[in-house]
Amino acid sequence: MMQYYPLAPGNSWAYKQKDDSTYTNAVVSISGNMVTMQNSTVPTPSRVKIEGHTMYNEMVDKDNFQLWLKDDLQQGETWDAPFTANGLNSIMAFTVKEIGIHKEVEGKTYSDVVMLEAESKINMNGNLISTQFFTQYYYANGVGLILTTSSLGDEHALLRFELH
Repeated sequence: MMQYYPLAPGNSWAYKQKDDSTYTNAVVSISGNMVTMQNSTVPTPSRVKIEGHTMYNEMVDKDNFQLWLKDDLQQGETWDAPFTANGLNSIMAFTVKEIGIHKEVEGKTYSDVVMLEAESKINMNGNLISTQFFTQYYYANGVGLILTTSSLGDEHALLRFELH
């Protein structure tokens, strides 16, 4: 089981967005190392792959699994997650910004939180160009994703969760 994202059948997380709308992410099933998840805002389930203590997210294209999260993160560690969107070769350039912090979300304080920041970049003729769009992901040990924010002011805050 992932330390910062406990994935088991029936686990679910409910989030509130900046506009007060809500949605849920839930683990539907696990088969071997493949986890099927359902976001209530999209009709098609998504998949993540677990190898040891490392999670790979299916990035836009089917079977394009890219490193997303792992248990043994080091502050300052970086990696790229390439994908193709709208015909453009792109990457999310991840950096581990903070480890072991406390984070308050919706009036609840979480401890042992890691914060990953992803910078979106587009590959233009072999040159990576930043879109100047940054997303911050906060994961609490034993809970999962507690907050997502972005440089555009987006916010997805954990309201409640159920773990099995």
